Amino acid sequence: MSPRRMKPQPTHHWDRETALVAQFAACVSFISFAYYFQHGGLLLYGDAVAHINIARRVFDSRTPGLLQLGTVWLPLPHLLLIPLLLSDSAWQSGIGGSVPSMVAYALGAAGVFRLVRSALSGNSQPDPAARTAAWLGAIVYAANPSLIYLQTTAMTESLYLALFIWVVVYFSEFVRE
Repeated sequence: MSPRRMKPQPTHHWDRETALVAQFAACVSFISFAYYFQHGGLLLYGDAVAHINIARRVFDSRTPGLLQLGTVWLPLPHLLLIPLLLSDSAWQSGIGGSVPSMVAYALGAAGVFRLVRSALSGNSQPDPAARTAAWLGAIVYAANPSLIYLQTTAMTESLYLALFIWVVVYFSEFVRE
């Protein structure tokens, strides 16, 4: 008889605590968006204006098409912006450019939380010290003033940070398995 291997129990990656971190970050995101929108700060960076204009040129230019994406920046942020910039008011105000950055900010905070918690607890149930450290890591990430401002604009930094954080989260979980 061969010994039976124990299958690892499926983990609930988006547990209540991770979702709570994402919800808190989304609240911070929305409040900062409202502040900077009211004070006219969404389009202060020339690069933010360039990002939304590049995305808009894909469907609103003399030669529309995906060839409009061939600039110095990678195309993913612009592709995410295209459906949000169909409205002239969302394009002119910069609101359409803020949405992907805001979502990425909340997901980045949740990713930091999950990465720290799982790194400190391994495959076992997280102990209070691991949970506290994970909350602290997520708060440090989410309380960065530069990131709080950048996630309200059409800049790409919050998207790239969130994608990188989640790559590290999934890679660390793969290595741990």
